[in-house]
Amino acid sequence: MRSRGAWLQLFLKGRIMSEEWGLCLDCKWWQIEPSASVEHLTVGLCIEEKLQPFRLRISGNGGCNRFKAGAPARAKGSSGQPPTAKPMR
Repeated sequence: MRSRGAWLQLFLKGRIMSEEWGLCLDCKWWQIEPSASVEHLTVGLCIEEKLQPFRLRISGNGGCNRFKAGAPARAKGSSGQPPTAKPMR
């Protein structure tokens, strides 16, 4: 018999997690300042099309199921509070 935790893991893996999940650090939809280093604590803007209306400011440690492997985009104003950069992809 499976434990409650094991069932929860199976549920979450099937319902929430996707094979496309990944960290912003490695995602082409993450946009950072032109001179910024690609680091876990670097803050940038998510420019994934469906998330653009939210002007989501997130660090490289963040992640989601809209992940697309690639180098981050770069634009001045990507780390502003709020971000002022336009999506560059």
